Formats: sequence, structure tokens, C-alpha cells
Amino acid sequence: MRLPNEVSPLGSSTVLGQMIARMADEDQYRRWSVQVERAGHCVRPVRLSGSAMTVNAATGEIEATYSSTDEPGGVLLVACKDRRESVCPPCAARYRADAWHVFAGGVMHTDSTGAADDSDDDGMADDDGADIDEGAGDQGPHPMVLATFTAPSFGRVHACRDGGVCRTARRGKHKCEHGKPLWCHARHTPGDGMVGAPLCEDCADLAGLVLWNAHVGELWRRTVIYVYRALAALAPALDGQAVTVRRVRELLRVSYAKVAEFQKRGVVHLHVLARLDGVNPDDPDQVIAPPAWADVNLLTAALAHAAARVTVPLPVVDAKAAAVARWGAQLDVRPIQPRELDRARVAGYLAKYATKTLSDSMSGLPASRPRADEPGLDEGRTLPAHVAALTATVRRLARLGTCRALRLGRHVHTLGFRGHVTSKSRRYSTTFAALRKARRAWRLAQRAREGDPWADGAEGSARLLVGDWRLAGIGYRTLGDRVLAEQFGREHRQAREAWRAGLTE
Repeated sequence: MRLPNEVSPLGSSTVLGQMIARMADEDQYRRWSVQVERAGHCVRPVRLSGSAMTVNAATGEIEATYSSTDEPGGVLLVACKDRRESVCPPCAARYRADAWHVFAGGVMHTDSTGAADDSDDDGMADDDGADIDEGAGDQGPHPMVLATFTAPSFGRVHACRDGGVCRTARRGKHKCEHGKPLWCHARHTPGDGMVGAPLCEDCADLAGLVLWNAHVGELWRRTVIYVYRALAALAPALDGQAVTVRRVRELLRVSYAKVAEFQKRGVVHLHVLARLDGVNPDDPDQVIAPPAWADVNLLTAALAHAAARVTVPLPVVDAKAAAVARWGAQLDVRPIQPRELDRARVAGYLAKYATKTLSDSMSGLPASRPRADEPGLDEGRTLPAHVAALTATVRRLARLGTCRALRLGRHVHTLGFRGHVTSKSRRYSTTFAALRKARRAWRLAQRAREGDPWADGAEGSARLLVGDWRLAGIGYRTLGDRVLAEQFGREHRQAREAWRAGLTE
């Protein structure tokens, strides 16, 4: 099914004319602005057409009815809820705030059920980096570290050196076997399209890079297994006997939350918040402090030990591709201090990556997989040479029988990466679903106190909601509507910032 364009110049031929036409009818404009506000000022809302009614569950009486035909344009606007900043900044801000609560739930004070203390969205930090001390210090009852797992090298690439020279020649070797220089005296800026491009495309292992992206999820799964083995090998003897892996799993649990970030060269790396918990045999879901000997130094050593040894076999595609996937040598593990401010900054540091996509790092790539009715990556788009080479490699590997199980054709826009950008272990902290459920329950309670007949859906409610909805399109129908919605969003954010600063009540 072909969906209408997200924005199209309907009515007036100018954006200003479309905005004036929208505001011409005061009643219609007010109803439309209320919809925009309820959709969270989404810049790419879902347009629904249909009707709904509330029915008394006991008597079957219809208490209220609603039809989208009463709304401007005959549609109901619903937030797209997209997590990607490049697609919808307002919805991404909501997702980023939820991600902060998920991450902070594991690093802030943890009670016996594993739930974090309640905190406001306003506590989310948006710093460029986490203020993490290098020393271990007092780690408190739950040792925690922030670890960054990087990919190995797949060939020398152009790099941004904060104003420095990109690449200097190696001693005694100035050109590769294909006759191309192994140096670059340019001073690339962060926005330079050359950053991440290989110095020699013939030397670069593009197939190995794509296959590494496709197997990073399995590589992390095996890393967790190896961490338990490393804990058993590095733990002090208990009762005069060596500690087995089974014994470690009876005493310790490795909880984590991780975010995937793409580098300019097109390869993914992981930011991981790892925490050591104890295990209560009578209540496995309870989060308790680990034994005293399980400190931050043990966790750091176990992560380094596992990262250096874990491998995943890769399908054979050509002679140049790597035979196995392994982590790169640049493993960064930093202890997290127990101070609440530092831990909140760590949560904010990871949350900002939760709304990023590969398109934010590599220009030319779409934020999501193109629909069937949209042009492909190689049609109607001008891609940088190294990006086009990578997408061509993904397509080539997708046609090979040895890579068929990877379904790479569905992941061209992520250069083979098939995992979730944000994920966590089961008992690390709360979940996105729990946060959304709590937010919805709060809203329903607010509306119920106001006597709203549509405040249903809560458990034990006497009302039933019956609806019939159809998809009418995605995005605003005019550029003028989108501009107005973006302006509403800016004014809303400015009002919130003024309220936070104490300038308004």
C-alpha cells in the first residue's frame, strides 16, 4: 500500500499561504493545535480516520462517541513515537528521557526489587561526555563500570584528529601494495565526508566489516558467557577450593544495559553499563549486593579477559574477509563513582546515543529501510564513494548462499547490523514498557478526575473502548502545518526550560 507523502504543497502554493489558511478559521485552528499538542508536537504524526465509542461494561449503554470527521481534515493525529532524532526530534526526546530512566534505574540507588528511585525527566543529563573518575574509589554495594567495546581494524581510514594531520606515513612504508599512499596530510573536520573513508578501497576489508556488524549481537552474547568463566578463573578461592562457573552463577549475576553506536567508518561499537549483583537463591528476581570479594577490580579484569578471548566464526565469502569476529584492542573500562550526580551523567551519556542512527554518522544513508514504493539506496541518491561501496558489499553478500541466514538484504541501511540499538539484561532495571504503562496510567487518572468519559483502559474500569480506525497517511499534509507544529514544539520547550529555571510558575 502506497502511503501519501509526509508533506505536500496542498492549497496555497507557498508555505506562508498554507499557514495563513490554517489559521483563518479560529475554531478549526484551535482544534488542530490541540491535536498537535496531544501528539507531543510530533513533526511526523500518523493520521488516522475512523470513530470510537465508550460503552458501559455493565449496562452496554453507549456513553460517548467520537468521529475523526469532526476534526480538521477529517483525521486524528497520533505521535509517530520514533526514537530517531533525525526523523522526529520531539518523539526522540521522549524516547531519550525514557532511556535515561532505564539506564539510571541500574546506576542510581537500587532497592530490594531492583527498581530505581523515582526521578523526574528533568534529571536527564545531555553532556558531551560522562564525568567518570579514573580511580576505582568507593564503589558501594554494587560495583559498576562503563565499558566501550570497539571493532577491530578493517583497513586504514581517514580520521579527524581535532585539527591535527589525518595520517602520517609509516616508517619505511609509504604506499600499499596497490600503489596508493598510506598517509594523508589533510586536517579533516568532523563534518568532512572523507572521515571514515578507507585510504585504499582495495586494501579495505569491506566484507569483513559488514559481517562483523551482522555478528556483533552474537559476539556480545558470547562475551557475557566468557565473563562468567573469567569471574570463576579470577575469583579468590572459597573454602580453600577453586571457584567453578556453576558456583559463580550461584553467587553472582552480571547485569547490563548497552547502546550501539556507529563510527564514521561504518562499523558499530557498544557502550555497556555492567553491574555485579548478588543472587538470592530463594528469590532469583531480587537484586542484592554481591559478596565483598566481588569488587570493581574483579569486574574490570573479567571484562578485559573475556573481550580478549571471545570469537564468533564468520561465513566464508572471499579470501580477504576475516575468518572470525572478535573485539578490537581498544577496550575502555571505567569505574562509575557512587555519587548520584556522576551516575546521572553516565545515564545521560548513554541515553543520547539511543536516538542516533547510522545516517547521523555517515551522510547519504536513510534513517530507516526504504519502503517498497521508495527508491532504493542506489536510486535517486548520491552516496559518498565509501558509503556506496559498503552498501554494494552488503547487497553482494546478501546474494551469497553462505550468508542467506543473515538476511542482509533487510539491513542495507545499517550496513549489516541486525541488533537493537538499546537493550539490557532482564534484571538490570525497569523497562520501556513499564515506563509507558505508568505514564498512561497517570494520564488516565488525571483525565478521570476531570470527569473525562474517555478516561478508560485502566484495570477494573467500568468503561470499554470500541474503535474502528484506518491509516490515512503519515506526516502533515502541508509544509505550513509542519512549520506551525515545529514552532509549537519550540515554544513548548522554551516554556519548560523557563519553568525549570524558576522564571515561571
